[in-house]
Parts: sequence; structure tokens; C-alpha cells
Amino acid sequence: MITISMVMHFLGGLGLFLYGVSTTSDGLQRLAANRLKNILASLTKKSWVATLFGIVMTVALQSSAATTVMVVEFVNAGLMTLVQALGVSLGSAVGTSVVIQLISFPILDIALFLLFIGFILYLIIKTPVAKNLGRVFIGFGCIFVGMAYLSGAFAPLKNSPEVYSFLSQFGQQPVLGILISIVLTALMQSSAAFLAILISLSSQGLLTIEAIVPLVMGAHIGGTMTTLISSLGAERIDAKRVAIANSIYRIFAAILLLPFFPYFAKLIEWSAADLPRQVANTHLFSAALMVIIFLPLNSILAKALIKFVPQHKIKTQERSLIYITKASLELPTVALNQASQEIRWLGNRILYSMLQIIPRVMSGGENRYISEIQLARKEVDWHYTQLTNFLNALSRRSMTRQQIVENHDLLLIAKELENIAHSLESLALLGFKINHNNIYIAENNWIRLEELYVNVSENYLAFLRCLDKWDISVAIQVIENHKGIIKDYNILQSNISSCDVPSQEGLSEGQNALIDLANWLYILAEHINSMAKVIQSWQKEK
Repeated sequence: MITISMVMHFLGGLGLFLYGVSTTSDGLQRLAANRLKNILASLTKKSWVATLFGIVMTVALQSSAATTVMVVEFVNAGLMTLVQALGVSLGSAVGTSVVIQLISFPILDIALFLLFIGFILYLIIKTPVAKNLGRVFIGFGCIFVGMAYLSGAFAPLKNSPEVYSFLSQFGQQPVLGILISIVLTALMQSSAAFLAILISLSSQGLLTIEAIVPLVMGAHIGGTMTTLISSLGAERIDAKRVAIANSIYRIFAAILLLPFFPYFAKLIEWSAADLPRQVANTHLFSAALMVIIFLPLNSILAKALIKFVPQHKIKTQERSLIYITKASLELPTVALNQASQEIRWLGNRILYSMLQIIPRVMSGGENRYISEIQLARKEVDWHYTQLTNFLNALSRRSMTRQQIVENHDLLLIAKELENIAHSLESLALLGFKINHNNIYIAENNWIRLEELYVNVSENYLAFLRCLDKWDISVAIQVIENHKGIIKDYNILQSNISSCDVPSQEGLSEGQNALIDLANWLYILAEHINSMAKVIQSWQKEK
């Protein structure tokens, strides 16, 4: 009979387990995410190497979903081919198995000691490395304590023939076991949590090896469902391809193994005497078998995915972020890189669709140039809003001090770019007004104004080069260039010539228009200088 105490133990144990997984993942990401990214980017030239590092990355990040996010980022950045990405994806399945192997050990006493060490490192030693190690120890401690409570929750059912009979039917009907497992794992959105429950049930002798095999195979498949479903609405095609491949691997592995389940069960039974170890070994052996079968076929699968999951052209009226995916919020290293790429795209959009069109407006060009600039400004506003929403959401995640600074600086640069877009729109509208109303400005003043525009434009180009690699030397050069621009602006302001028109009213209108044009260029220069200072200060913080 199920009691309130059993339910409380189960829910508390599951909560501790999930908190432990999250905390361990957070600590390991803070310690290793940047290093893993750099290593993986340089060591995935061969599929088997990619698979090996998929294992290492998943163990380090405690999340196959986080591995998938980083893999998609590499593919989109051109650091990895789709074939290599599929190799890493295969490795992530084995990496998950390593984690399951760890949690199958009944080590409550060691878990309590890990919690003690973790709190010492986190609360007493103030260095970032010690704090992150403390998070890892606390996380592992919570995982094992949670497992102990989960096992304890099922202890009263140990001698229940009804429960044993119910669970045994999954061994007699393996397809039903697989389907039930897929659904439950997908609902829990965590294969590790479902496998933890299986390990707890098996520790009380409530599962047979015949039932364990289909339930674990179903958990394999169910663990990919959340990523697969979320990828269906993604704009980035590689996210869909990797998610689909993840599911294909596991579904076909289950289909291929299904006729051999009795023999596979005997192999698992031979590999370990106790049932919790058999659950972990079932996951490990099936993941290893999946790698052996599919790794040589990765290139064929990649070609098939490219053919049957093609890149669809986005309609021109549809707006979408170019680089950012919401899934990357789980991995701040990737999220910040995507946001940086989005900002570079925004900077180039302003250059080509606004700044470089200004001379055509000033020379009395067609009205469509004004429309193009206004349309570009609206697009910049939309991207700015989406980008800041993303970075604000990221700021609520757990990040290192350096990542927090980078996130804040990206927000500052995004705001300055939005200000530049609005300033350029105002400059263009003023230029259109001057031409439309035939406001006279002396030629020598136009020449000085053009020189100021050229200097501001060149400094903006220099900033974009600086933004590519966050280069402090280029940022310093932009700041130095700004001093010369301010000097030119002051000279222009002090030497505005009189307009050659008979009326005092016309003279005043021309002078005011010239002053306003110069002021808008000055404002642009200030925004560019502010962005360069952000990069300069970020490098100092680094």
C-alpha cells in the first residue's frame, strides 16, 4: 500500500536528485565549459575523436542536451561539419551512461562527506575555482542522497507481489515497456531522472532483467524527445538535423536489438550480479552498441539529413534572429558567443543599410533611400528588443564573473547600436528636409561636413573590425581617432560660413540646418567611442 511517507520520500528524493544534477552541471560548466569548447573545436577532425570528446563533454557538462547545444553552435560557426557533429552526438549517449554508472553505486556515507567538503569549499574558501568545485561536490552529494531517499521510498513495496507482477509484464511485452518508458521519460524531460527511478526500483528487487532492458531502451529514446520537439520550431536547420539524428540513432538501435532482447538480457545479467548495476550496464552497453553500429554510417546519415531536411528560405517579411537559439541559454558560453555574433550582424546591417546610404540622401537622391533607412531602423529596433530579452534572460542564469561582465557589455553595445540607428534615421530625415525645402548651405561647409562624415564612417568601420575579435588594440585606435573627429567638429562649428542668400531668415535656416547635421555626426561619433571603451574595459576585466 502506498503511504504519504512513501510519496514524500519519493518526491523529496527526486527533487534532491534533480537539484544535484543541476548543481553539478553548473559547477562543471563554470570550471570547464570554455576549455572544452576550445579543445573540442580543435580535436574533432575525425569522427571517432568527435565521439570520444562527446563522451568527455557530456560527463563534464552532466547534460547531453548541453552537448547538443554546443555541437549545433560549432556547426553553425563552421568549426565542425555535420558528420563530426553526429559523432559528438553519439558520444553524448555514452557520456550519459558514465553518469548513470556513477549514480548506481549505493554510497550514502561518501555522499554526506562530499556535501561537507562541498560546503567547506563553497562557503569558506573565496576563490572562484574553490567555489565551483564546492558546487560540484554539493551536487554529487545531493545526487547520491536523493538516490538513497528514492530507494527508501520503494522499500515498503519490496515484498508486494502485485507491484512485482505489474512491473514484470514489461519484460513479457517489451514493446509496451519501450513505449511506456518513452512517454514517462519525455514527460519528466530527463532520462537521468527516469533511470534513477529504475535503479531505485531495482535496488528493492522490484524489476526483473527482462523488464529492465526495454525500459532502459525506452528511456534512451524518450530522452531525445524534448530536444526533438523544441527543434521543430527552430529557425536554424542544423539544430533540427542533430536532434533528428539523435532520435534516429536510438529508435533504430531499439528496433535492431528488439529480436535479441533475451540474449541481450543474459549478457547484462552476466556483466553484474546486482540489479542496479544491471540497469546502468544496460544503458552503457546499448549506447556502446549504438556507436559501433552507426559511427561508420555517419557520413551517409549526414547526406540523408541534408537531402530530406533541407534549408528553407525565410520569407523576406519574416523576422528572425540570425544566430541566437533559446536552447543555448542552458550553456552561457555558447549563448554569449551567439549574442556576440548577433551584435556583429546588427553592426553590419547598420553599416550597409543606413550609414552608407546617407550620402545618397544628402545629394538629393530618390525618396526610396529614406524608406530603406527607416525600414532598416525598424529592423534594428526589433533585433535589439529580441537581443536584450535574450541577454536579460541569460543574466538570470548561473554564470562566472567574467561571463556576467561580458553579458553586461554586450547589452551596452547593443544599446549603442540602437542609438546609432536612430541617429542615422534623424540625420537622413534632416538631409531629406534640406533638399526638399531647398535650404541653402555654402559649398565649403558641405565639404567640411562631408569630411566629418567620412571620418566618422571610417571610425565605425574600425570599430566593426574591433568587434570581430574584441581587439583591444583596435579599440584604442578607435578612441584615438575620436579625438581627431571632435577636433574637426569643433573647427566646423566655429567656422560656419554665411549662406549666400539675401534674407536674414534664409541665412539662419541654413546655419541651423548645418549645425544640426554636424551635431548628429558628433552624436554618432560619441556612440562609436562609447562602444570602443566598452571593449577596452572588458579586456581589462578579462
